[in-house]
Amino acid sequence: MQKANYLNTRTASGNSGKYPLSTQTLDFIQQQIMLLQQLGYIGGSKYILRQPDGKNAGLCYIDGECYTLAAKPVMSDAIKFVCIATKTENIKADGETYAEARTYKTAALSSTSSSTCFPIDKFSVLVSNSALAEQVKQAPQVVLEYLKDVLAEKMPMLVKSGLTRAQLDTLLTPCVMTCKNSVAIAGQTNYGLTVMPAGAAGCVMQTAIMGDGTKFTRVRTAQGWAGDWAWHRTERDMYTIEMRIVRGVVYIRHGELPADAKIIVVRKKRRSAWRSTGGAKAYTHNKGKRIKRAPKRAWVHYKGIVLNNGKADEWYVPHCIAVANSKADADLLSKEMGGLCRPLIKQLPNDSDGNEVYSVSGVRKRVTAGKRTAKSKASGYVEVGIQVVRNDADGTRMVGGEIARLKYRIQNKRVNTGKTIMILGKIRKVYNRVYYRSFSMR
Repeated sequence: MQKANYLNTRTASGNSGKYPLSTQTLDFIQQQIMLLQQLGYIGGSKYILRQPDGKNAGLCYIDGECYTLAAKPVMSDAIKFVCIATKTENIKADGETYAEARTYKTAALSSTSSSTCFPIDKFSVLVSNSALAEQVKQAPQVVLEYLKDVLAEKMPMLVKSGLTRAQLDTLLTPCVMTCKNSVAIAGQTNYGLTVMPAGAAGCVMQTAIMGDGTKFTRVRTAQGWAGDWAWHRTERDMYTIEMRIVRGVVYIRHGELPADAKIIVVRKKRRSAWRSTGGAKAYTHNKGKRIKRAPKRAWVHYKGIVLNNGKADEWYVPHCIAVANSKADADLLSKEMGGLCRPLIKQLPNDSDGNEVYSVSGVRKRVTAGKRTAKSKASGYVEVGIQVVRNDADGTRMVGGEIARLKYRIQNKRVNTGKTIMILGKIRKVYNRVYYRSFSMR
């Protein structure tokens, strides 16, 4: 630290308190002031202490020096720089002119760059002590929110084995856990479990999440659990159809369906991009002409077929219980999916070589094991599906679940006829191409 002894300086003659006032003294004082400015580095090399408000000037610190910020312009999205303006002043004294004796430096916010400018993104705005004090008051709440987030990540690590029904009934505290070899829910003993408050005091909702993503919930009110061990699928999963195929037989499984929900059969309908208008009763200028239209591929209700509803969360083989035209399609009643889809692939008379020929609904080419032509192919399929729907009072569809898609196929395989034939001195087995129908899941 530098220090000047202004009051007690002694001269050679023994006098004291006569410190000489000179340019050296003024420079000494200015150096002390510039030294104090270095304390500003505590906050960094570039920051704004006070922003201008349009009437009052602001204050900023740049590389060891303090600058006043012009009252205008104020801070906005258009401000890109902090620019420094330097101005010098001449002084006249005792008949002499002292050039550039004083230098004034000021800063201002600017949207454009000039000779001495610094990007605004290099500056930080210091927060006042009052604002910091308010943040300190709110710090406990911020810490609690942080701990909640951390706990939310850690809670799934809780693992409980052998959880009983009695323990699950008394589990009312909000939590997340993994249950292993515990009481069965929807036939599963391994599942994830969340317990959350349900709004009113004493009400909670337990949600069991199975390995395949399906969710089951139950709610406890102030009077107790609703129902006797009554777990229900959530609305999102309620309309989801699960499906599997065992030896050509289609099995399905679904959740607890509402009373007005139906399970229907749909198929993919194809329509040509051309429409013929030249019929017998057409106008003369339309006869023999075709009009192009947008091709259509959409799911449509197949013959108005409605399947039976099984027990919730149990596999079963669905069968037809209703059709749109009970007279024309009465033979479809009580049939399973194989019998319902059979009319979609019809067998035609054999070709001249005795090969079987089939027509597939919505497909122009015929299916045959005979010689390939531009109008035939070896196999084919029709897209069908099963869907859960609910209808409005006027019969229009209100809610429809995701379609469980199937392919109803016709294809051939080699079958040994049991006969043999001599070819080039070797006995060869005789095979025949036999067509069969099957389902595959999409």
